[in-house]
Amino acid sequence: METDLVSRLEETADRFVIPLRMNEGFDEQALLQLQEEIDRCGTAWREETHVPKRAALILAELHPAIEACAWLYEGNMRQ
Repeated sequence: METDLVSRLEETADRFVIPLRMNEGFDEQALLQLQEEIDRCGTAWREETHVPKRAALILAELHPAIEACAWLYEGNMRQ
């Protein structure tokens, strides 16, 4: 089950970040799916003593990846 959660997290993160990086714009639906997946992982791991390393890396890389993509866009789109 842990592997399935991490795989789904990675897939949804990619579905959101890759189009941003490719300058294809912001996909609100992909962001909502990513938020749901993060919430699902949080619920599953709430009582655990650790978060899987791969999941921790995915989560840690999300903000810098999104921040780096912002510079591809102008004005309101950048925000």
